[in-house]
Amino acid sequence: MPIVTERLSNRPVWFDLSTSDLAAAKALYAELFGWTFGDSPAELGFYTMAFAKGIPAAAMAPKMLGQEGAPVTWTVYFGVTDADATMTRITANGGTVMVSPMAIPPDLGRMAIAVDPGSAVFGLWEHGSFAGAGIEGEHGAMCWTEVACRNAAANAAFYTAVFGLTSQRLPGDAVEYYILHDGEPGVAGVMQMDAAWEGIPPYWMPYFAVDSLGAANTTLSKHGGKILNGPIPSPFGRIMVVQDAQGAVFSYMSGND
Repeated sequence: MPIVTERLSNRPVWFDLSTSDLAAAKALYAELFGWTFGDSPAELGFYTMAFAKGIPAAAMAPKMLGQEGAPVTWTVYFGVTDADATMTRITANGGTVMVSPMAIPPDLGRMAIAVDPGSAVFGLWEHGSFAGAGIEGEHGAMCWTEVACRNAAANAAFYTAVFGLTSQRLPGDAVEYYILHDGEPGVAGVMQMDAAWEGIPPYWMPYFAVDSLGAANTTLSKHGGKILNGPIPSPFGRIMVVQDAQGAVFSYMSGND
């Protein structure tokens, strides 16, 4: 589904980056993903829309005033039709509210930030005139996301309860991994963290598609980023886990070299 023409709910629909250096982030991701950028007015916190092939793909913004000590990070947003009702389900199932639903002018929608029972932060996007990413699976566009946590079975149960999804554990004992489903194909993953993850807090990982891992790795290094892991083989392509120069961790995936 490279072009998204419908308002999707109960699945990830948007990624955005909170960064300590907006200019440096724009330089990296423009070359890495071929992004162009929209205007970023001060009244909206310099929130900058990123476009892949002219279509909204993600966004980035400098850290808010007073939040300079907050981590540089990508946030994954689930599309919802009613953010207030979803927040009620989140708290009823052991999650917590970080940012209550708030309107984004002029009538783009409403956003909220929550924390799951395993301490991973994620967002909600209640569609207004803006539906979220309009492109998926193409170079520079979102292609997958998963939460790494220390109790995958419990976290899978949380997300199925909150978003009305089903979950299926993948076969094999190497990694405990659940696919969250709203029909087919799956919409997100839940991965068990083991002893190798000691000291790393639970988090949601955004994945972007790239045409070439080699070219992406070269661009990442050029802009001061680093490879954390990979290439990791998967049924859908090879995965790189990387970190930009400001500290944001994300993944990209390609079926090519």
